[in-house]
Amino acid sequence: MRKRLFLLLLAVSLVLTGCVPNNSGKFESALKLFGAGDYPEAAEAFEKLGDYATAPTYAAYSRGLVFYDQGQYSAAEPYFAQTREFMYGEERYQYCHGIALLEAAQYAEAAETFQRMGEFEDAPLQAQYALACAAEEVKDYENALYLYEAAGELHDAQDRLLNLQGQLYNRAIALKAEGNYALAMKLFTMLGDYLSAADQAIECKEVGLEQQYADAEAREAAGDAQGAFELFLALSGYRDAADRAQTLADQLGIEIKSGDDLY
Repeated sequence: MRKRLFLLLLAVSLVLTGCVPNNSGKFESALKLFGAGDYPEAAEAFEKLGDYATAPTYAAYSRGLVFYDQGQYSAAEPYFAQTREFMYGEERYQYCHGIALLEAAQYAEAAETFQRMGEFEDAPLQAQYALACAAEEVKDYENALYLYEAAGELHDAQDRLLNLQGQLYNRAIALKAEGNYALAMKLFTMLGDYLSAADQAIECKEVGLEQQYADAEAREAAGDAQGAFELFLALSGYRDAADRAQTLADQLGIEIKSGDDLY
């Protein structure tokens, strides 16, 4: 009986003086690896500790960081889902989720996700990129151009920017050839200094104004004083359009008020 009791006490003593201090030391070593940024080694060290203390949390977070630093966000997401309340687990989980939404072409949802993250890492740029993709998708090209440029070198933002610029430029050239100078001018103006867009915009504006002026003259000659007046008024500032609008206004008994100059 005494022998059995002795053996039992010896076993307990070994647990208390051997296993627990050993786990404690291994845990401290794992923490040092984690603090040094050696996440692969830290993950393995924490995983070997099983359920000891907070080892499972550190193990999952470390494993998530390994994938995160490699850009494997879909692989990292489940680990941060387990550690959302630990360190930056919530932010990293949201970041991985935002990337997943981008890859699924759910641009509006991705933008909202990144915007909620504030200034965390490059979340603002990710939001810009997602908003640019969303804008292009709904043909809001002006905003898409601006946002792709704002996104800088992120993902394929520059390739998308150049591709969109090329498409819009070609469309504007075609519209100009068709005689749709107003819409062509709008697109060229939107493109800023892309290729010859600025010069093309000026040319379209001049030709468009001349066409409108000729149309106003044609309406006046055809007896459409009201139509001619409205066109000349809209052209106020171009050639003698303001004077001709005033002459027609006098004939029609119309008082031109301040602010009616639309050009």
